[in-house]
Amino acid sequence: MRPERDPLPSSPTSPPGTPSDGLAGVETASPSRYVWAGILTVVVLILSCTAAFWLLSRSAGEQGVVPTSPGIRARIEANGPLVPGGPFGVRGSGFQANEAVEIFLASSPTSPASELRRLGDAIVGADGTFVRDNLVAPGATGQYYLVARGAKSGFTQFTPIAVSGEIIPTPTSPVPPTPTATSVGPLPDLAIAGVAIELETGSSCAYVSTQLGIRVAVQNVGNAPVGPFAVLVNNQQQQPSGLAPGQTTSLWFPGFTTGSNLVVIDPSNLVAESNKANNTFNGPLAVPTLPATCTPPPAPTVIAATATPNPNPAGAWYGQYFNNPDLIPPVLFDQNLPGPPLNVNWGTGAPASGVPRNNWSAIFTSNVNFPTTDNYRFTLSVDGGARVFVDDILIINQWFSAGLRTATADVSLTAGAHEVRVEYYKSSGSARVALNWRVNYAGWEGRYYNSPNLTGPVVAKRDDPPAPPNPPGFLNTAAMPNWPPPQVNPFNFSADWRRSVNFPVAGTYVFTATVDDGARLLIDGAIVPGIDDFTAGVKVLVGTRALSAGPHFLQVQYVNYTGPGNLALVWALVPPPPTATPTLTPTPTNTPPLPTPTSTPTPTNTPLPPTATPTTTPTNTPLPSPTPTDTPSSPLPTGTPTSPTTPSPTPTETPAIIIVTP
Repeated sequence: MRPERDPLPSSPTSPPGTPSDGLAGVETASPSRYVWAGILTVVVLILSCTAAFWLLSRSAGEQGVVPTSPGIRARIEANGPLVPGGPFGVRGSGFQANEAVEIFLASSPTSPASELRRLGDAIVGADGTFVRDNLVAPGATGQYYLVARGAKSGFTQFTPIAVSGEIIPTPTSPVPPTPTATSVGPLPDLAIAGVAIELETGSSCAYVSTQLGIRVAVQNVGNAPVGPFAVLVNNQQQQPSGLAPGQTTSLWFPGFTTGSNLVVIDPSNLVAESNKANNTFNGPLAVPTLPATCTPPPAPTVIAATATPNPNPAGAWYGQYFNNPDLIPPVLFDQNLPGPPLNVNWGTGAPASGVPRNNWSAIFTSNVNFPTTDNYRFTLSVDGGARVFVDDILIINQWFSAGLRTATADVSLTAGAHEVRVEYYKSSGSARVALNWRVNYAGWEGRYYNSPNLTGPVVAKRDDPPAPPNPPGFLNTAAMPNWPPPQVNPFNFSADWRRSVNFPVAGTYVFTATVDDGARLLIDGAIVPGIDDFTAGVKVLVGTRALSAGPHFLQVQYVNYTGPGNLALVWALVPPPPTATPTLTPTPTNTPPLPTPTSTPTPTNTPLPPTATPTTTPTNTPLPSPTPTDTPSSPLPTGTPTSPTTPSPTPTETPAIIIVTP
């Protein structure tokens, strides 16, 4: 039996005594009361959801969590399996056209943004896809994740990858199709028309950052137009919109290196061209002389020495910070940093109070005592822009804004104090700079003297590159840059090269030295006869030495008296004399001649005397059995083999006994 419901309360607008139960009571109540209650409930729910979403977003932002969305269209994935420390590529799709994309590596799909490791960047094409090669895989095997951030699209989902294994497939990640070249119809041909270090267009002075860089001229010398393509200069990339046949475009990239500068057209090989051989340049570039009207900015104001800090104490770096990326005074802040190696990591914060987080610069100087005259390899690690000077000579130039990278330079220094200066600027992101150095010889350790007899002080000591082929790494002054070194008097000087060389095969080696004027060769401390002549003039010296397999210490002493000198030393293994092939003498067949049968005497009826001697019985000597080596040299005829005939022995005849009757 159902319980009775309590009657609904009477409406305040109903007259007293009016019944108000059941539907009648609801209908007679004021409808606006429930409408407003419903609206209020909806508003409260919306505000609650908004507040919760804001709190979650704020929390995620404070913790640096990568804000990915399940519905994002942009995707990335790696090309092929990855090996530790090896190169690999990344393909992306679903991005907005022509936007810049940063590619990161994470150890977990829940990694915060502060733990992402930046691998590189790319420019998206008009179809929303990109391909980025020449990325470096982690050095250890295991499970990792890729994530990308588009300038307009934001972060993608995490893509799992496995180092030293196949990529874990991501079903929802579409793979952009790779264009294939076709031989039907005319094709474009992108070519490097020119590469040079120049000022930025409209600039009149190269003292301001980002005004001196590499200009690349690209021309379509083919017979068909080409769509958007990429141009890579060192670690920077731009994407022209396309070129008609015969059309040329000019691109400018900030920064350059004092060594080889790499320029690649279409680094991902997405454009079908008739010729790919003219798409790459890799070599040094001449630094232009600054215009006469270019006036450098005033030197930074050096703060007067104070008790704390003390500028340039022994073994320290003196740092000065500026409120701009161009090292322009006034100095906002100065400090001493420990040394001699420089290692500063500011992260994403400001270096000190009063210095902005972004768009600042600094100068670090130190008087470093180098203990020996040697070749020193300087290694710069920088996140931002930096350049390194030794005794006011620029040795490393990374004066452009980019992620963490490393650059090296070899410098020959005399023993003693030398001023080392590092200039740095930060535009955005994180900031870090480190500089260290060590004695390094990868080729020939060259020592130079301003005398013709290897005496006096060593005026230069440097790492002279071995000449090709390498290995074994011959010695050739024609292949050396700046020969002789600038510290050496080009006339009347001497040099001493030393190097350990691995000889893979034991044997006798012939050494040949073509020299102007004199030379001597020592191997493992002993002079090689034939290469020991310090007289003047051009000559060819030849000597031999029997060497065991493995490393041997080579020392080459050289002297130049007058005029331009040169030396080239090569060697080769002397081939062993040919071994005479013995003439095979045919083995005679041991088939003895058959013996002439002996006639058995026929007995007669002539009576013998009583003392008659019995008749001797002839014995048949059997043939020797053939041995395996007695096989005839000529092949046997085909057919049914014939069994050797075994001679039947002749039975021994018993002598007849004749009894003589007296």
